[in-house]
Amino acid sequence: MIKLRYSPEDNRFHLQFGYSKTYFPIAKSIPNGFYHPRDKSWSYPNDPKTIKQLLNAFEPHDIRISPKEIPKQCGILEDYFKATRERNFTFCTTKSYYSHLFRLLVFTGKLPSNIRMIDLENYLDHLVTEEKPKVASVRASRQAFIFYFREVRKQFTHLKFPRMKVENKLPEVLSAEETRAIFDALPNRKHKMLLLISYSSGLRVSEVIHLKITDIDFKRNMVRVTQGKGKKDRYTVLASSLIEELMEYLKIREYNLLLKHSYNEMRSNPWLFPGMRNRPLNIRTAETIFTNAARKAKIKKKVTFHSLRHAFATHLLELGTDLRMIQTLLGHASVRTTQIYTKVARSRLENIASPLDRIPPTTEKTNLNKDSKKEI
Repeated sequence: MIKLRYSPEDNRFHLQFGYSKTYFPIAKSIPNGFYHPRDKSWSYPNDPKTIKQLLNAFEPHDIRISPKEIPKQCGILEDYFKATRERNFTFCTTKSYYSHLFRLLVFTGKLPSNIRMIDLENYLDHLVTEEKPKVASVRASRQAFIFYFREVRKQFTHLKFPRMKVENKLPEVLSAEETRAIFDALPNRKHKMLLLISYSSGLRVSEVIHLKITDIDFKRNMVRVTQGKGKKDRYTVLASSLIEELMEYLKIREYNLLLKHSYNEMRSNPWLFPGMRNRPLNIRTAETIFTNAARKAKIKKKVTFHSLRHAFATHLLELGTDLRMIQTLLGHASVRTTQIYTKVARSRLENIASPLDRIPPTTEKTNLNKDSKKEI
């Protein structure tokens, strides 16, 4: 077996293999290589060009590596990134698929071209039995492997996996009182406005942090979501009761930016909720803001930032809004996704009478009641 490992002691990569007339000339041909007779290994400088040449030379011979040690400039998965750019994948999808592919390479210690079907099966089996992730995570892994090994590399032309049964869980829905309590728990104007707009317009956390001031249409009480999930633009509503408070927030936002930056830098910052270095607020920061607010409001339900979006849809449905309209506001591709809220909308369930209430009392029960009265 051919192994390539990095040694921090001399800052060099060490190549080891058993005696072979085939491998020795290849190792010798790589520039700046040095042979170590004592442990019968070759070492090479920590240089991306050299390591890339080394990997290309030994790739046909099933070289074993530690992917985390390989310099990024070597581009182990460069063909993957090229394919995602050509297909215009979203950043989130690209990042998710890459994570699953890289974990596979770490698990096997192989280059992509050396991966075999048994490797995919062993990794997925390890994933399910040892790490016990959610079904959605396993499905994402499978989808990443199908895309890369079947569609991009054409390595496994008939690659497919058996269908997994998806868990059908209903979301925890905040009541109107609980939602208001979360807003009231935030003294910070910026943090409060972040959650208010998310609930007011039914936005995902990634959508609300990427809002620009120009996305707010004050005349029409609308919010433009630019390139939301699935790279789709859409319009959604903005509560008229929020307009005045939002205008006040914009004045505070401008003042705070002026304290930290010059006037020109302040004017060039487009984000409604600015973060560090002229970038939007970090997604983790937004999630932490919600978590802290829910804790202060003493919410016992298992809720996340996305619960504001669930509350938006459920509360609209309880107010009698058409399901198709809610679908449009949420940006769902299929109404089937939106239909989940019909299962948690309180008004829909409260109007349903149990069949037990329609069954008349039995004769025996009536007679029993009469006898009881006589005894009394």
